[in-house]
Amino acid sequence: MGTEFTQGVALPLDQTTTPDEKTFWSKMRHSAKRVGEELAVMCIKSWLAVVDSNTSVRHKAVLGGALAYFVLPTDMVPDVMTGVGFTDDMAALTLAANSVGSAITEDHEEQARDKWHVMIQ
Repeated sequence: MGTEFTQGVALPLDQTTTPDEKTFWSKMRHSAKRVGEELAVMCIKSWLAVVDSNTSVRHKAVLGGALAYFVLPTDMVPDVMTGVGFTDDMAALTLAANSVGSAITEDHEEQARDKWHVMIQ
């Protein structure tokens, strides 16, 4: 696991860049229908890749940073802006997902779609 230094204290890399599980799933539950299927699935499959022990630390950091941006209550385009509020989140997640290549697997994709369908019922 990589290390990042914060005020002289070494912290595991995933703990400094990735939202915790409770924060992530809370945001997903509250916004699953508003963000639409593609962004929701992108978020969930990115999360699944982050928590997958087969994903490299570097890829976890990239995806974790994009997920942290997604869960932030304030960002470049506020999420409350109907129609455009999640466009910056989608851009960050798409860029992150494209940069990690095969770290997001077909299994992550399938699980993410299943989880999203359960959330919106």
